[in-house]
Amino acid sequence: MTLTTPSGARTALRSLAIGTVLAATAALVPAGAAIAAPAPQVSLLALGDSTTRAFTACGSFTDCPERSWSTGSFPAVDSFAQRLQASRPWVTVSTANFAQSGNTVAQVPARVAAAVSAGVHPNVVTLLVGGNDLCGPNVPVASDGYPMTPVDTFRQGVDAAMSAIRSSWPTAGIVLASVPDNASQWRSVRGTSGAGLWASAGLCRTTRGVSATGTPLSPAAAAASVAAAAKRLKDFDAVLENACDAQGSQCRWDGGALSRLDFTPDLLSTVDHFHPSVAGQARIAEVEWNASSLATG
Repeated sequence: MTLTTPSGARTALRSLAIGTVLAATAALVPAGAAIAAPAPQVSLLALGDSTTRAFTACGSFTDCPERSWSTGSFPAVDSFAQRLQASRPWVTVSTANFAQSGNTVAQVPARVAAAVSAGVHPNVVTLLVGGNDLCGPNVPVASDGYPMTPVDTFRQGVDAAMSAIRSSWPTAGIVLASVPDNASQWRSVRGTSGAGLWASAGLCRTTRGVSATGTPLSPAAAAASVAAAAKRLKDFDAVLENACDAQGSQCRWDGGALSRLDFTPDLLSTVDHFHPSVAGQARIAEVEWNASSLATG
């Protein structure tokens, strides 16, 4: 993964690995002048959906970005940004969270445009998307009969999102997450009072084995529905991996690590039993940080 030297660091370095570039900023401060010299700036931009906005993580039906896995400042989360700051104390990490609750991948370019309009110039971009394409209540029924974004449509959306990021910030490094496993979440909720909240919100209809209108399917049809959702997650991950590979060293795919995360009940909000709790946000931060080159570089 590569990016330019952080803003405020006057150097001609270009296209180095993120860890190398950030380490190089330490050498930009003359010996004996570290106290007086301003710290080089590193900007982290978050894109995605309600997971990255930390919806319900404050205990109510609202966004709580200070508890976001990516850009949050809440100590218990130990966010990606906090880990980046702690690992490189010679820089100052700034954050901007332009994720938007409810977004599908098709809506990411508009959020990129909003960040550009706001004057954001990121060195690192985190992108976690796909949950609403797989599970959103407003996704229409596709030609295969399931209310999930078709793979080809998802691919077009990912390509457009990556193109928007790259054209807006040519040298930014991208940390690309896999799609959270909603089936894992459902296993923790099914049979509890939280299942009713999922049903009333129309969440994850294919994963739950119900029709687009929420009607329970026959056992055979429900099994086929659940299998289709599981396959769609794998297909989405393959699309994301290929898109990241096309970016070369400027993108780091998490290798499917987030999709493998088992969402035990403690990792889910007690508000809607769907979105990550503070503990869930912390686990996502840990997974994505450990999967990135920044954890070791």
